[in-house]
Amino acid sequence: MTEAKPRFRLIASDIDGTLAGGHGAPIPPRTVGVLRRLLARGLPVVLVTGLNPWSARRYVEAIGPEARAIALNGIFLLEGDEIREGHFLDEALVREGARLALEAGYTPLIYGADGITRYLPGGHLEVVERLIAERPYQPYRAVESFEALFAVRPAQVSVCGEEAEVAPLVPLWEQALGNRAYVIFQPGKRTWLEANHPRARKDVALLELAARLGIPREAILYFGDNLNDLVLFRAIPHAVAVGNARPEVKALAWRTAPPQAEEGVAAFLEAIFG
Repeated sequence: MTEAKPRFRLIASDIDGTLAGGHGAPIPPRTVGVLRRLLARGLPVVLVTGLNPWSARRYVEAIGPEARAIALNGIFLLEGDEIREGHFLDEALVREGARLALEAGYTPLIYGADGITRYLPGGHLEVVERLIAERPYQPYRAVESFEALFAVRPAQVSVCGEEAEVAPLVPLWEQALGNRAYVIFQPGKRTWLEANHPRARKDVALLELAARLGIPREAILYFGDNLNDLVLFRAIPHAVAVGNARPEVKALAWRTAPPQAEEGVAAFLEAIFG
């Protein structure tokens, strides 16, 4: 018996490593064109990313004002000109994560409700300096004390660097924060480790948005490549791994598309929608 072709009503995708090459690289023109045409057909297009709202907004603007973005793995939702707040990690847990990072020689990054990333110079400071140089559109602020990291309500705590450098902090955070936080390890060209509220997750945020739009999970088509996408590959039946995805992601994929460097998302969408 021939498998029935799903009727997709919402297109969602990770950005870095899936739509774009990472490190602030733009979404290639062919992919932008495909996504714009789907928006013009009335299909919602949602970018679901670990990037913060400053970075996510740039990708939304490239596609069109009707596109949406779930940023910081579910903490914020960008809709039109609005940035809607989701779940912020409890401040006591942000402090504990930052303390452990500092003691282990890292520079913790604290993203605040005001959109400013605060950091206490020290540790792997060269990584932060590269971030600042690459993201002139995003405010970073060096502070002089641990307490100043929490000048405003914090949303999350994160560190970044090389995979081998960041990996040892993962078990420290998992043991200290337990199920009170959602600890996300994202290996890649630049590896990120983040601690979020337990419900600040890609799957929770996307499914809540889809429910508000009246779209069942069976009608969502999602593309991803990295470990922070696994929650969505487990949550929805039609998740597609790009060819450069990690093996853990491919193992759960409904289908596999060509790699990001070959604009695999565009190729897959063109095959589905014509």
